[in-house]
Amino acid sequence: MEFDPCTRLARYIMNFRESIKNLKILDSSVSKVISLAMNYLDDSNYYLEKGDCTTGLITISYAEGLLDALKSINAIEISWEKKTETIVFAAGSFDIIHPGHIEFLRWAASLGDKLVVVVSRDKNYRYFKGYDPVFSENERLKIVESIKYVYRAILGSDKDLFEVVKSVKPSVIALGYDQPSQDLILNELKARGLEHVRIVRMPERVGGYSSSSIKSRICKEWCKNL
Repeated sequence: MEFDPCTRLARYIMNFRESIKNLKILDSSVSKVISLAMNYLDDSNYYLEKGDCTTGLITISYAEGLLDALKSINAIEISWEKKTETIVFAAGSFDIIHPGHIEFLRWAASLGDKLVVVVSRDKNYRYFKGYDPVFSENERLKIVESIKYVYRAILGSDKDLFEVVKSVKPSVIALGYDQPSQDLILNELKARGLEHVRIVRMPERVGGYSSSSIKSRICKEWCKNL
């Protein structure tokens, strides 16, 4: 998933502000050009607040271009900083996507920069639910990866449920309201040397949705007419 213009602009401004903290002026005659670059930075922040983020991306690139030009002629010293991306990990079956799923993924994506979603394998689904999913693992994967909040969707392991966590190396694990105990997950992470991972649970269920109740409703309302 590509970031929308406003998310990109906010990150761009943040990185720019971090970078100019180490700015050193080697030639005082370029101070007016530096001031112009700072004006472009202010403009970018203004456009971000107004929601005109495409224009804001243009003005922030002007600001960076001016400082890069000064750097190339040795008039200033600057090192462009890039904030380490925060990877958020979420997992689930996602069989019959409903508004609760969408809100969970939107919330999970807000916890970091990129949301990686693990979709359960058919084998694991059958083991935990006792019956087959409506959609196969590859169908569920395709549906989840098309949701705009998801940076990447992958299938889980059918052997070790935590194997994929070690592969993704997230900074945050986002849990749904009714997903497994945090203590259980923390113990498993510790056993795999992943103590640094932060676990955040969604504070409440959204709208009382569940795939199981939707399936029951479909059978109740529609199967009798078949």
